[in-house]
Amino acid sequence: MKPIYGVSTSILGFSGGRIIDAVKFAGNKEFEVLEIVCEAPEFLPGKIPTNYLREIARESLNYGLKLQLHAPFYSINLASLDSEVRKLSINVLLKTIDTATDLDAKLVTFHLGLCFLPCRVYPKEAETVLLESVSTIVDYAKEHAIKLAVENRGGRLDIGKSEDLIRLIKELGNPNNLGITFDVVQANVVGDPIQEYLKLKNFVINSHIRDAPRGKEALLAVGEGEIDFHTLIRLFLKNNFYGPYVFEVSSKERALISRGAIEEIIASLFNDEKAVS
Repeated sequence: MKPIYGVSTSILGFSGGRIIDAVKFAGNKEFEVLEIVCEAPEFLPGKIPTNYLREIARESLNYGLKLQLHAPFYSINLASLDSEVRKLSINVLLKTIDTATDLDAKLVTFHLGLCFLPCRVYPKEAETVLLESVSTIVDYAKEHAIKLAVENRGGRLDIGKSEDLIRLIKELGNPNNLGITFDVVQANVVGDPIQEYLKLKNFVINSHIRDAPRGKEALLAVGEGEIDFHTLIRLFLKNNFYGPYVFEVSSKERALISRGAIEEIIASLFNDEKAVS
């Protein structure tokens, strides 16, 4: 199988770059997937002009690009013990699924939220409402033929450590439209990305590829940090995960550097295998 390379609209930074510019960059540079980060001010689900959505869909189709969305995450808390906060978070995810449908995007990545003081004091209650929240979203996505991918998270307050995700998916009955977006750098924040991937490998359907110093978070190009991508990519391929490898980096230049580095690693792995055989 051939690896699938994608790029995130994180390449636009927060300088006000337009999504359509990322579409043109991804298409012209022959990426196969564009992941659109849904955040204010330009691209907030439910508040995007219809004509702009049509322009993005049309341009993406012209380039043969597959679209996927990264749901808003700054204000999301699906495990909140405040029902109003939880309801708002769920609605934002449902609107993201609607936007994915409008764009013919087939996958939506999302975060579970943060575990603040009430959640820490009442973990069982928080886990119960989290299950209810995600179940609602999974059912809605299934009705719209959308796959969901929950992202692993590394921050101290983030819900989404490997064990959290595995337990969540199993308690939901392992729905066929729910998997994991493996974020290499978030795994790096927790510990060893290799070990984190081995825990999650059976559920990974999407990935965020970037680099960082050991134990830190960053949007660096592959090779600019300390992550062992050679071993990680070998494990990806061994587990028949060929992507999408979505480069979630801070600039267009870093996206191109990253793809070149991963292509080199894959070529070297192929040559090594050939030499051994």
